[in-house]
Amino acid sequence: MIQEYDVEPQIPNQDTAFNSEDVRLLSLFARLQALEREYSIMQGRVEELEHLYQEERNTNRRRFLDMDRRLREQFGAQLAPQDTLTSEDIDTEIGIYRRGMAFLDAEDYVQAREFFQRVVNEFPNGSKVPDAMYWLAELYRNVEPKDLEKSRQFFVQMITLYSDHARIPEAMAKLGMIYHELGNVTRALEYLDRVIAEYPDHDAARLADTYAQELR
Repeated sequence: MIQEYDVEPQIPNQDTAFNSEDVRLLSLFARLQALEREYSIMQGRVEELEHLYQEERNTNRRRFLDMDRRLREQFGAQLAPQDTLTSEDIDTEIGIYRRGMAFLDAEDYVQAREFFQRVVNEFPNGSKVPDAMYWLAELYRNVEPKDLEKSRQFFVQMITLYSDHARIPEAMAKLGMIYHELGNVTRALEYLDRVIAEYPDHDAARLADTYAQELR
């Protein structure tokens, strides 16, 4: 005969199970909050760096514009406005280039771009082609509609074909900056370092050095 015993079934402690799960959830919640705080800090830092980068770009552009002005004064490149051209000059290389400069000074960048492009297209062996290339590169880099790739191409052509031109140090430094804007830091540093090494006494070398230090 089998003896029967009154044995109560073992029921898990619901309070204990609940408390354990609750602790686990609280721990996960705390970790989530910590991650959110870290993300917020990182996001703020990124925004701060973007702001500093934009300020640095604006400062460098102001410096380059000032350098452009001083070089134009030094080399007599402040050209006469369109209304001083004679009818014989207006469709010559110099005439077309001067009209481009007049539109540039008047901040009519679309017209300026068209006339500089005419210089390059119609007078491929002309004396003003490197200057026209320089301004085309500048306009495509800084003025809407922007096209960094076209700007890069014009600077490369200018540096390759007119290595003795007075604006080569500036063009080389700006080409380095464009490569950075295009995401190629290696090529950017290559051109910036060339400016520093080949033109150590030029204003462009000092700007290139400042810019390069930010990339290293």
